[in-house]
Amino acid sequence: MSDWRAQKPGIEEWLYWAEVVVDRLSDCVHTYKRPPYADVFIPEGQRQIRIEDTVKLLHRVHALSDQAETPTDSIADVHRYDERLIDGMAVTFSETLRALPHLSTDMQKLMKSPWQSHFPNKIAQTLFLGDGDEAHGIGSGHIEHGRLPEALFNLIEREKMGDMRRPREELLRQGEPRRNDAAGRARWAQKNGGFLRSAGRVE
Repeated sequence: MSDWRAQKPGIEEWLYWAEVVVDRLSDCVHTYKRPPYADVFIPEGQRQIRIEDTVKLLHRVHALSDQAETPTDSIADVHRYDERLIDGMAVTFSETLRALPHLSTDMQKLMKSPWQSHFPNKIAQTLFLGDGDEAHGIGSGHIEHGRLPEALFNLIEREKMGDMRRPREELLRQGEPRRNDAAGRARWAQKNGGFLRSAGRVE
């Protein structure tokens, strides 16, 4: 049996983490736009830059994950299409890793919350610790402290170091890939579509 670390992550795994990244970046933008405490603030110019930069990154990750419906039944075409999407997600996830430390610092300040534990509310707990999975939380934003930064780092490293990717034929024999969950995408769009359209408007 081959070591999973020698394999490049499959498209389903990339899309799974894209959903997590979109959720956490969305939480950050909401907090920048609606700080929960009136006595804690970030200078307006800095806040606007943070919102604009985070929204741009959020849109890019979402756009890549939204293109996941395969355009053809050809296995070869599907493979090439997947590789282009993965290349794009690897770049945006690397940018996310660079952004997470200052995002976490800002969120800790605005939410009056530590990143490790003893969170003041459920929103802070979900942002820093995840929604049932610690790897979904941004933590300190630094790779060495685990959680989402470590998960993204490991994903990118497996992409760089892996010598193979699970064949698409094998996935198709096992059933419809997770990324073709149209109902799931519709639910996500219904929940977040309005936010994505308005997130870039700084108030």
